[in-house]
Amino acid sequence: MTGFVLLRVRAHRLLLTAALLAVLLTTSVLATLAAFSGSIGDAALQGTLQGRSAPAAALVVSGQVPADKRASADAAAREGARKTFAGLPVTVRKLERSGPYALPRGLQAPAARAGDPDLTDFAALDRSRLSLVSGAWPKATGPREAVEAAFPEEAAKRLKITPGAVLDLADRLGGKPVKARITGVYRPMDSADLYWQLDPAGGRGVRTVVFTTYGPLLADPAVLASGRLTTGETSWLGAADYTGVTTGRMDALRAAATEGPRALAADTAGFGTTVNAYTSLPTVLDQTDRALLVSRSTLSIVAVQLVLLAAYALLLVARLLSSERSGETELLRARGGSRRRIAGLAAAEALLLAVPAAVAAPLLAGPLTRLFADRSALDALGPGLDATPPPTVWLVAAAVALCCAAAVVAPALASGDGAMVSLRKGRAATLPAPVRAGADIGLLLIAGVAYWQLDRQTGEGAGGGAIAGDRSGALGIDPLLVAAPALALLAGTVLTLRLLPPAAKLAERRAAGGRGLPAALAGWQFSRRPLRGAGPVLLLVLAVAMGMLAIGQSDSWDRSQRDQADFRTGATVRVLGAGPGDRAQTDRLAAVPGVRAAAPVHRASTDVAGRTAAVLAVDTRRAAEGMLFRPDLANGSPAARLEAIAPKPGRHSAPVPRIPAVATDAYLAAAGAEKGDAVAVMIGGFTLDVTIAEVVRELPTTGPGAVSVSATAPAATPQDGGALLVDLDTANRSLSARPNASLAPTEWWLTTEPGRAAAVAETLRARPDADPAQVLVRDEAAAELLGDPLGAGPNSALMAVAAAAAALAAVGFAVSSAGSTRERSAEFGVLRALGAPRRQLARLIAAEQGLLVGIGLLVGVLIGTVLTRAVVPLVVLTGRAERPVPAVLVELPLGHVALLLAGVAVLPLLIVAAIALRRTDPAVTLRTQGDH
Repeated sequence: MTGFVLLRVRAHRLLLTAALLAVLLTTSVLATLAAFSGSIGDAALQGTLQGRSAPAAALVVSGQVPADKRASADAAAREGARKTFAGLPVTVRKLERSGPYALPRGLQAPAARAGDPDLTDFAALDRSRLSLVSGAWPKATGPREAVEAAFPEEAAKRLKITPGAVLDLADRLGGKPVKARITGVYRPMDSADLYWQLDPAGGRGVRTVVFTTYGPLLADPAVLASGRLTTGETSWLGAADYTGVTTGRMDALRAAATEGPRALAADTAGFGTTVNAYTSLPTVLDQTDRALLVSRSTLSIVAVQLVLLAAYALLLVARLLSSERSGETELLRARGGSRRRIAGLAAAEALLLAVPAAVAAPLLAGPLTRLFADRSALDALGPGLDATPPPTVWLVAAAVALCCAAAVVAPALASGDGAMVSLRKGRAATLPAPVRAGADIGLLLIAGVAYWQLDRQTGEGAGGGAIAGDRSGALGIDPLLVAAPALALLAGTVLTLRLLPPAAKLAERRAAGGRGLPAALAGWQFSRRPLRGAGPVLLLVLAVAMGMLAIGQSDSWDRSQRDQADFRTGATVRVLGAGPGDRAQTDRLAAVPGVRAAAPVHRASTDVAGRTAAVLAVDTRRAAEGMLFRPDLANGSPAARLEAIAPKPGRHSAPVPRIPAVATDAYLAAAGAEKGDAVAVMIGGFTLDVTIAEVVRELPTTGPGAVSVSATAPAATPQDGGALLVDLDTANRSLSARPNASLAPTEWWLTTEPGRAAAVAETLRARPDADPAQVLVRDEAAAELLGDPLGAGPNSALMAVAAAAAALAAVGFAVSSAGSTRERSAEFGVLRALGAPRRQLARLIAAEQGLLVGIGLLVGVLIGTVLTRAVVPLVVLTGRAERPVPAVLVELPLGHVALLLAGVAVLPLLIVAAIALRRTDPAVTLRTQGDH
């Protein structure tokens, strides 16, 4: 039996090779998607917990621990950290601090000495986290009358303190005063180290809230335990090693991180007091879980489309194989071959297709996953993506390979009863029976319902896209919503069949009026049997439409991340203030090298019918050039909207009775106002009379869309009441008649020279009074969004799926073209025997196949364009499984579409050219056909 199977395979090696390529390609891509989904989820989880969310994922325990409980408190904190992180390896760092002390008044500026004193405290810092700038480290065995201490570098610069100085410190809690002798100056080795979460100043040496605090003063741990200093707060920081953590452990880790801090806070026996214990790890895991759902839903959507395309390509090849073997099957049945025996032959061939694909696909999954990462921003995740495929990938590969192989041999099994496939020589039906019965219309209705549900789901608050919430509020992937784009794709493709009869009539009319033999024969054949080319045409339509959908989703996702970065920052660089700022700060920021303009902004919030609305008072003259304001959000030109509220020339000092403002649609809806209405707005404790001069859809840096996804963001935001934009100078002129009424800047929007944003940000963050987290850079926000592994991962897979679609279509169409030419070999032999030149027959084949390729590409482009613009805005989501703000603008780059069309068409056209130019002997062809 084995030998006979091999003989059958050799006889039809072209079709079976094509089938094997299709099975291998489909299995490899789907296995890679499965491996990619798992590995990217694990790598992203580890990268998130050890990267940008590491501070939020840490455990902080703090409290006023009695001296006799120090040992038990330390043991309790370490054991609690181990339980909080569910047994993961944990590093616990401890920081003991003294109570607050007042610095000498002589260190303050003369004008500030009448106010509150500057403060400091002592702390037993971990010296492995420090570097000594000058002097020596303090010792515990110094003079009894003075405590040796080291001063932070930034504080020493500001107060002009050097080693050897002696400071008289007053205890703010009423204890004895202390003399501190400065032995050295230190600086943090890495201010981004998690350890500095234990320091309120974050390692910067200076912190201003109500008081200005310099420090801490580094003292030996023995000094803090000796009782010479007032007892302060003791803190512990627990950080887990998340290497090797998988998404399967998220639930256990979330439960432990929720219960652990509660247990620590309740352990008054171990700590001797009530301590404060907190971690945002559960919030980080919840956000990661939602992002994982978005990632997996995206991969599921493209996987379903790929399965649809692969199934059709394989069935097309299988139909050709069954057609060529119809005579062979009839002969086997005539010679006593049982249906079971024929089915066994087909099953053996199926194994020859399935086994190589099932073995090769998982082995290719690792390198292909790494290739996806290397061609995107995922290479920063390291070598974890090259891990050995898990058992689930092998199972997926085996199941897909068997299903593909079964699809290839299914027609042979179905025809095992000896029924012979007959090819009618007359005019065939113009439409398949199911289509004539209206099956395509029914499919279109089903796709319409699924699309409506997808649109409705994305517009609601619970979930979005293919993610739906159940009655309990838990989110999951809805299979119907995942299949909605594929159903729409299939419905649009099947509707193409209704275009073939009109196209056939047109071809017949053109053929009748033509003079050349190739065009006449091509038109006659197409009009006579329009469904002969329906299979290849539908395959091309599916591939092109699916490829365009993948390209549109990928490029639109990239555009959306950049638009979100623009919306969140509002300018190239945005500097936030801790409170109302000095107006001289505007000039200082404008003088930074690389800054073209610095626009002061006062940000406030106001209540509008129970909702919270944002109010921005912006120096519109300075902000107009660099404000990142997308034109569609401004309902036109952003410059025109700002010009409407900018101060008019010659009226910069006159009081303004009413202030023109730009309002968002959400503000008008909340306030019940319209354009031109006058409203009273409370801002900064003052009431401003405002006239709505312009209306826009959204204002940058306002609303829920301006809040980045982070563990420190509030879990619930107030109901959005929209936003209002006024000119800062106009608002202050309106308040000028009131005593002490003014709006001071709370932030600044900087317009930088091209390519200088990073240098400007570095300069600003290096300033002594700067908090690096308060300097927001548009390019950094965009890089963070584009580099998010759970977003960039599926996005990189989209282009690979588009390439796979092109390859499947090319293989299927090429095989179909070859099969069609072989089927008509007798017809071509007759034409050659009657004297038709070989060149004309080559033109005939080229005309027929070129017509099919042209129809497939054209209809595929039309359907792909419609589906991309309809579906992409519904399936591109944020990491919170919500529609992005601003809304997605669909991108379909012509260059990428042209590459797709070339990739789909080049192989079929090459095959057609090879067939058309092949030399054949008409006598041999007619003799072979006569023997049959």
